[in-house]
Amino acid sequence: MHRAFDWQPFVKQHWEKTPARLALPAPILPAEQVFQAAISACAPFRHGTRFRALPDARFFVEAARLAAPGTLLPGEDDATLAAFSRRASTHLDGASFQLHIEQPFMFDFALWSALRDFLRGLLERVGVPVLPMATDLLLGRFTRGPQGIAKRPHHSLVTLVLQGRLRVRLWKKLWGTPPNETEDFDRHLDKATTLEAGPGEVLYVPSRYWQLEEAQGDCMAVRVWIPVKGSRPTDAVKDVLVGLLEAQHPHDERVPYHPYPWRRPRKGAQATIPSVEQTADTLHALTREEDVQQFLRLIWARRVSACALEPVPPPAPAPNLSDTDRVRRTTPATDIIRMKDPSGLWIWAVNGHAFPGPNEAGGQRLLDALSSEAPPRVGELCNLARPGPQREALRATLAALVRLRGIHVITGAEV
Repeated sequence: MHRAFDWQPFVKQHWEKTPARLALPAPILPAEQVFQAAISACAPFRHGTRFRALPDARFFVEAARLAAPGTLLPGEDDATLAAFSRRASTHLDGASFQLHIEQPFMFDFALWSALRDFLRGLLERVGVPVLPMATDLLLGRFTRGPQGIAKRPHHSLVTLVLQGRLRVRLWKKLWGTPPNETEDFDRHLDKATTLEAGPGEVLYVPSRYWQLEEAQGDCMAVRVWIPVKGSRPTDAVKDVLVGLLEAQHPHDERVPYHPYPWRRPRKGAQATIPSVEQTADTLHALTREEDVQQFLRLIWARRVSACALEPVPPPAPAPNLSDTDRVRRTTPATDIIRMKDPSGLWIWAVNGHAFPGPNEAGGQRLLDALSSEAPPRVGELCNLARPGPQREALRATLAALVRLRGIHVITGAEV
């Protein structure tokens, strides 16, 4: 387990103010394990092109993207990043290349949770964004980022260098004047700030800066884009409303048409399209329903428990808990978010997943028992509730916490 990083000096001096290079007390993500995650993410793409699927792998040669890189992507035969880079470089006659993987850790809980735990200290000081953060992985041999300027508008960028060295050139530019394909980058680079980092170091770029990345030899780095400006809460509400609207008013894929040529409607009539009006009426009714508020509370509970690092890894397989099993809180202690819904339901969330849990008194007794020095048995925890349905509900809560990795069943060596 890496030692905790103290974010307070960084927030005070650099957050949304100036770029920074930070040295970590210990590695956050093991480079070898991250490379294996890259191999797993690329496996489906080695057999063809996938669309609208995450993780998403994109392979660039010089400034061009290969639509179907196939076996040029890393595979099980590539023992290390260096071995993969040599193979790809030989195949490409020494041309610059970069592999870009969007959301590389969504199926690897160990890496996802390590990154989340690292960022938690930052969010404890600046807050959890209402919109999710985005994560991508870069690896390869590229003297200049093939995608050109690295930028997500209104996002700060935290880059963890895992292997090799990464240099970034930074300059501040007013919004509304984005660069285009023909812009002369050199006139910006002449006045740019240059930062360079190696393994165990972090680069930070505020949202008002553009950056150009350059790798020094084989390089692998993880980027985390954190929404800081322009993150409208309407986007979060819109996603909920669209989901509810599609559930109540499914679309048959036909495009509504106005009659043509247009004629003035008869007196008292209106020129309308029934399907569009029906959708508008359904949306109007949805905004007044409690379901919308409940969905938003569920989303917020999940987002806070994930530190906005989404999408989150799926739950573990359902456990078969016996009364004699001993359980313990996951180390480091995973945040268990509890929120009371106006309906009386208690929403629990852990590691980006939400489920109904015990009320305030019962929930606190359970958490206190789980935090005791001696790991309790499942049967002892179930006895905290009254006999009957309440004990079964508590057992279901324990099973949910195990599946969502908030607690784990311990072995004899851990007792």
